[in-house]
Amino acid sequence: MTRFRRIAFASLAIALSSAAYLAAPTVAAYTAPPATDAATVKVILTNGHGSGVHIGNGFVVTAAHVAGDAATVELKTKDGKIRLADVLWINKTYDIALLRTSPEMLRAAHLDCRTAPAGTVIEAIGNPLSVEFVSAYGKIAGAPRAQGPWKSVFITDITTVQGQSGGPVFGSSGDLVGITVGVMGVPMGFSASLVGYGFVVPSTEVCALLGRTS
Repeated sequence: MTRFRRIAFASLAIALSSAAYLAAPTVAAYTAPPATDAATVKVILTNGHGSGVHIGNGFVVTAAHVAGDAATVELKTKDGKIRLADVLWINKTYDIALLRTSPEMLRAAHLDCRTAPAGTVIEAIGNPLSVEFVSAYGKIAGAPRAQGPWKSVFITDITTVQGQSGGPVFGSSGDLVGITVGVMGVPMGFSASLVGYGFVVPSTEVCALLGRTS
């Protein structure tokens, strides 16, 4: 084979190799959507209900006043299935409780152990009154502070009513940034009116109670 033909074959091989590389399909990396409502549960007791969120391995965070003195509660997932959960502990100072259930077929929310700043756009999911698994949207309206019976909560401008307590509050990234624990009330005559502003325990406090750093 002449030197010219060897060079020609080599050039053709390089060209074909380059063409195959350029023609190869690009495979986009799959990113699972944030587990928001899929990780949210309804916490059912004999005398009422609240909300909660699964953070992995069967651990569910809710409000201490939702769990109350119960040893076990029922959890309802968005698909309508019911499962039992044990109440592991409650902390009334922060109004946080930890439950344990089977993690089977239950997606988990990612708990962000940083403090979300005021102005953060958020989504609160819960089970207000007789409505199940609905979202409300708004912003964090104030930095964490001691307020009422709570040692540390931030205030949101989200409409909050009974039944949402214990429910998750997510940032725009889908990370869990807090747990709803209460609503602001304003006395009106002999009755009380709820103005809608919600109180939320920051995820930083939840992480500290769980002994987590990330």
